Amino acid sequence: MNINVTDEDIQAIEDVARATVRWPDRRRWDSSEKDARFKSLFGASSLIIAEIWYRIEETVSLEDTNAERKHLLWALVFLKVYATEEIHCAIVGWPSAETFRKYSWYFIKKIFDLEDEVIVWHSRFDGQPDLEDLEHDCMISVDCLDCPCSEKFPASPDMFSSKFNGPGIKYEVGCCIKTGFIVWINGPFPAGNSEKTIFREGLLTKLEDWELVECDTGLRGVEHARIPEHGLTDGERKQKSQIRGRHENVNGKLKVYNVLGAYFHHHSGRDREVMFEKHAICFGAVSVITQLKLFTGDDVLYDVEYDVHYS
Repeated sequence: MNINVTDEDIQAIEDVARATVRWPDRRRWDSSEKDARFKSLFGASSLIIAEIWYRIEETVSLEDTNAERKHLLWALVFLKVYATEEIHCAIVGWPSAETFRKYSWYFIKKIFDLEDEVIVWHSRFDGQPDLEDLEHDCMISVDCLDCPCSEKFPASPDMFSSKFNGPGIKYEVGCCIKTGFIVWINGPFPAGNSEKTIFREGLLTKLEDWELVECDTGLRGVEHARIPEHGLTDGERKQKSQIRGRHENVNGKLKVYNVLGAYFHHHSGRDREVMFEKHAICFGAVSVITQLKLFTGDDVLYDVEYDVHYS
């Protein structure tokens, strides 16, 4: 993956952001707090936002000549803040709710469309010196992530998540062990779905015959899955624990976006199918942004040592 933007592209985003949030002239814009300001409002730095605009600008210009950089910022506010429309509109200069809704969803879908370009399954082999020497080895860690959502009362049992004692939507996420980057997303599923079933019907079918995955006890007894107790020595168990911990760190970076952490309420008359479709688009968009942040070092994962082999 390459980063394509120039300093001029980044400056253009910063200028638009300053105008969009109506930054007061009496306050200094270029300060040490600028990156933190961008991340608190938009979830990413101006570099990442400029890169996203670079990747979608050509198709956007062909589809909607009225779409601008500021509308991309609206979409990012939606994902990061995920509050009421009044709050969203207040942050970005009081467009009408209808206009905000139109362009924020348009650009969320455009970010989502980058998923296959940014999150690449084959990149789980990145950093491996010789693939021919691999045998019964783990290339990725895998874990499921539950996101809360609204559900008509009483909630269906299959939607229940024990993680927050309420209805939720589940995703399976895989991260490359060598790099920590996201290489696999599978979902959405009702939160009550078994992790074993999701794994067997999805990720397991994509693995090489010799390939294993590091995971927690949720996949105990599943073929190709290696849980904590499969470590033979204290050193191996420690390394496996660090891999799982770093994966949880990635999950936490995804949930920095309040659209995944707050109760998702975008549906049509509590229509589950509509809710799942919209949530999947948001989850994919957030995953794309997070992956770009990890790749550029805009967000940093801690280094881990991993030298665990299974016979």
